[in-house]
Amino acid sequence: MRVDVYDRQGGFVYTIGSSALLSFVHSDELNGDDHVDITTTYQLSSGYRLVWKDLTGRYHEHICQDPVAGRTSVGSPTWTDTAINSIAETSGDRIDDKRPYGYSFLAALQIALEPTRWQVGTVDQPGTVSDSLTFYHTTARAAINAILECGGELETEIEVGPAGIESRKVSIRAHVGEQGGRRRFTYGKDLVGVERTEHWTPITACVGYGKGLETDAGGYGRKLTFEDVNGGRDYVEDLDALELYGRPDGKGGLAHIWGTYENQDCEDASQLLEETRAYLEAHKDPGVTYEASVIDLVAMGRTWEGVAKGDDVQLVDTCFTPTLRCQGRVSKISTDLLQGTSEITLGNVTETLTDAWQQQQQQISNINKHSPSWDIAANTPYVYLEQLVAKLNERFNVAGMSYTHTSFEHGTIWSSVPLDEDGRPTKAGAQGIQLCSQGFRIAGGTKADGSFDWRTFGTGSGFTADLITSGTINANLIKAGVLQVDRDGQIVFRADFASGDVIISSTAAVGDSTIGDSVVSSAVEFGLSDSADVQPAEWGESVTWQLGKVLWQRTRYTTMGGETTYGDPFVVDTEEGTGVVSQTDQYYLSISPDSPQGGSWSDAQPEWVTGRHYWMRRKVEWSDGSVTYGDAYPATALTSANQSTDDLDAELDVEGVFNRLTDNGRLKGVYLSGGELYINGTYIRSGTIDANLIKAGILQDASGRNYWNLITGEINLDFTPDGMATTSYVNSQISSVNSRINTTNSNLSRVEQTADDAAYDSSIARNVTDRISIGRSGITITGTSGTKMSVATYTSVGFVVDATMAEINSSNAGLGIKDWGLAYQTTDESVRLWVTDGTSGATGGKANFYVSAGSWRFEVNGDGVYYNGTKIN
Repeated sequence: MRVDVYDRQGGFVYTIGSSALLSFVHSDELNGDDHVDITTTYQLSSGYRLVWKDLTGRYHEHICQDPVAGRTSVGSPTWTDTAINSIAETSGDRIDDKRPYGYSFLAALQIALEPTRWQVGTVDQPGTVSDSLTFYHTTARAAINAILECGGELETEIEVGPAGIESRKVSIRAHVGEQGGRRRFTYGKDLVGVERTEHWTPITACVGYGKGLETDAGGYGRKLTFEDVNGGRDYVEDLDALELYGRPDGKGGLAHIWGTYENQDCEDASQLLEETRAYLEAHKDPGVTYEASVIDLVAMGRTWEGVAKGDDVQLVDTCFTPTLRCQGRVSKISTDLLQGTSEITLGNVTETLTDAWQQQQQQISNINKHSPSWDIAANTPYVYLEQLVAKLNERFNVAGMSYTHTSFEHGTIWSSVPLDEDGRPTKAGAQGIQLCSQGFRIAGGTKADGSFDWRTFGTGSGFTADLITSGTINANLIKAGVLQVDRDGQIVFRADFASGDVIISSTAAVGDSTIGDSVVSSAVEFGLSDSADVQPAEWGESVTWQLGKVLWQRTRYTTMGGETTYGDPFVVDTEEGTGVVSQTDQYYLSISPDSPQGGSWSDAQPEWVTGRHYWMRRKVEWSDGSVTYGDAYPATALTSANQSTDDLDAELDVEGVFNRLTDNGRLKGVYLSGGELYINGTYIRSGTIDANLIKAGILQDASGRNYWNLITGEINLDFTPDGMATTSYVNSQISSVNSRINTTNSNLSRVEQTADDAAYDSSIARNVTDRISIGRSGITITGTSGTKMSVATYTSVGFVVDATMAEINSSNAGLGIKDWGLAYQTTDESVRLWVTDGTSGATGGKANFYVSAGSWRFEVNGDGVYYNGTKIN
């Protein structure tokens, strides 16, 4: 284990290794205390931050408070402290006045964390906070606690990178930990002891009181109750709880056990009724907690056996009568990361008899199944051990004389040779034992300098020895680097827990035989002889037919122990001209371990099905077209390898199987297990990924400039996708169009002023003007009577005004004001401007604003805003 130490400013200070850690216990409680008790030989200082990773790979940060210096029994300096979760630093962040009335839990948490350096993590608590929640002249830590009073459970998360802590996050979860009681602690496996505490007596009915009602005199009288909204009753009851816990009423019935709920701030009767019901629901069963001492199997490499704060777990303690079976939630956990043990506290406990009957039947079945093996073991004498004990007793009786040295410093030393005044042996090769307040130690000889070579120790923490010879070892847990079983000087079983290598000797027992007897391969052999009565002298896997010879066949078996045996030989064919064409191993997936059943033979190995058994045989095709088959035999090794993997996978979830296949993510590769594909790689490149779920923190491109943070929702793009115009480009085009419109309006104004200056004669003045046109020859005014007047002094390319439109035309463009709108376009139609009501014009019958210039088009209508045919709003 390692603990990285940082100063107040986040600068790296030191790494405390395992050798410098004397004690390290982490205690964590739901919505409560989270601290580390540490004792180390490294000098700690107040404000130091301890960053460490637990056995599940999760990082933690704790702040040293007030380290105390001390010394070990041998005088070495130590420092001890209780460091608290770094979320405590938010107690120094100030909030003046924030009022998140009825906000979602996410929005309320964002407000509470505004003055801090902490980020919002996962918030899945449903609903909203209280309508009266305020953060007034308080701290960020107090604001977080106020949110938690409205619901949810606190969880902190630390992310660590090469430079130290990269982020700190606060989450409000609907349920911290795993639900469903997957983890079970069992006495004899990983449960050391259990202690039960009952905190309160159950209630079966409850009365509720709210805020005092204001009187006419300005004071407060009787408290609010809810009988007006509860059918005239000012209480709630639970009849099922009454049947379980009610007291005899002296009349043959049961009396309620009453409880009282009070909320002095509640002014609504319906709200008070619901709160009282919730209080009764929480207190109708006895308040029970269990404190259990358990072994941390994660420290043994079994990561799937981990347990954390908030997990639903089960306890099975067979030391109770009847057996204690309960299920509850881990409300507090204290883990000794150096010793590999934990103390868990379970609240909301429900005592059950879940599958107790089925378990008893299974135990009886197992006893009957294994009784033959136990009978054999019980009657097998430990000859070697008995001989060893006899020899040791003989040696102690003959040569048990001892010399004694006693002193305050050394306690008492017994030696096989005389000792000097300091308790040292006076001769080489001496044996001795020392007993003092620290424990005892034993030496089987002396070192080169003549002092005792102490190699065996016994203290209050355990025993340490180079070699322990024993008959039966009864233990809850054996920790070993290498576990080895020998017989007659030969290794029967050896497991190296560091490398993961396992060796099983062929002499190891499997049922009524040994592993060495398991067949691992077979082959069909053939031979030629002079008659059908005499077996061949030579055999081989293929043979060439010879005239006048008789063909024989047999099957050769190779066991795991390396031994070779043969099936009974038989005559294949006595006729001339027959020889072997091919040989093929065939497979059969059987429902029975005794014979091939429920399947069919095939040349390819069938896909494994858990609980079934592989069988094999040899298929031989002959030159005359006939086919023969060797004896079928169980492929024990092949079956065992597949079934043991299934048995392990059955205990694991998907993540557990992945961790098993990849050695907790260390091994990269592609794996197939149970019909499921698992891929573990440092870098995976793909074209299209089609998945029901992709878990990712950040999606980004190879350069890292474009990304989507799925946690915060932030999207960053440093380019404009095809078909999408930038905001600046669209704004520039709109500005250009506006400029053209302004120019057109200015020209139109000047034309109108010129028209006003045109003179009317008396005949025109007596008619209503029907039409005014301006051409190259000048201005022509036409009255309703058909009379025309020309003003030759004004010339232009073209100008027409009538009752339905006004039109100005130049050599390059035209502008028209119609009764359906405004239209402007160049003669080559490279520039257009239309503003129409939809009754006419090239707008598809829709009222719209349409501008085009060169290769771009901008259009606004009732359907939205379009740029080059693409809708942008």
